[in-house]
Amino acid sequence: MEDRKPGRVFGEVAGDYDRVRPSYPAAVFDDVVSYGRAGMHDLRALEVGAGTGRATEGFAARGLPVVAVEPDGAMAEVLARRTARFPGVRIVLGSFEEFRTTEQFSLLFSAEAWHWTAAETRWSRAAELLSGGGALALFWNNERVADSALRASMLRVFARHAPSVVINDKPVTSQQVWRQWPGDELSGLAEFEDLTSRHYQTRRTMPAADYLGLTQTRSQFRMLPPSVREELLAALTRLFGDAVPLAVHTTLLLARRRA
Repeated sequence: MEDRKPGRVFGEVAGDYDRVRPSYPAAVFDDVVSYGRAGMHDLRALEVGAGTGRATEGFAARGLPVVAVEPDGAMAEVLARRTARFPGVRIVLGSFEEFRTTEQFSLLFSAEAWHWTAAETRWSRAAELLSGGGALALFWNNERVADSALRASMLRVFARHAPSVVINDKPVTSQQVWRQWPGDELSGLAEFEDLTSRHYQTRRTMPAADYLGLTQTRSQFRMLPPSVREELLAALTRLFGDAVPLAVHTTLLLARRRA
């Protein structure tokens, strides 16, 4: 049997991933474009780990041409359907490490995928692929059950059935963001300057079935043995009612390639 890698299991549930993963606030895309155009007028973007194209679509809808790099074929199929109406989007099937080009870009962005890139080369590759003054944008969502009692009960279910799963749902503040990954690494790189962060919060109520679907798209869940996944899912189904209140915290890191 082929070994399953945590960063390559999302294609198993590509349709559900696209349907239930929370989208990003429109302000994220507007802020990235504004920051990027402060360094250069025309933006041509490289996306690392495009997934099903939620972030790709956000930038393409604002007129940016995007080269979207995605390693998973099933995810890339959804990505292609989502972005079919944008002639400026070009999809490259493969990893960031495998991607080869002689072109430099004025924007490189990654939405919830930067941690899947190779630690030893990610920053140097980003610097090589960005032209001087080009923008680097890393952003991600952090979904937290907004009801404290319900969240505590959920944590007990995970502790009982899947203690190896780490629930990392604490929002990152502007004071903390440069002291933890990836901000701590980015802030120490001589190739980048003009570092800044943006923080967004939205509230939503998700149907319990969709929240359970969201849980099943997490790599930690997918890497559990099938029997454990079934037991955990059954326990969570018993716990949640009709809907789950969520606070969605979105973090955006911005940096500029030093000229």
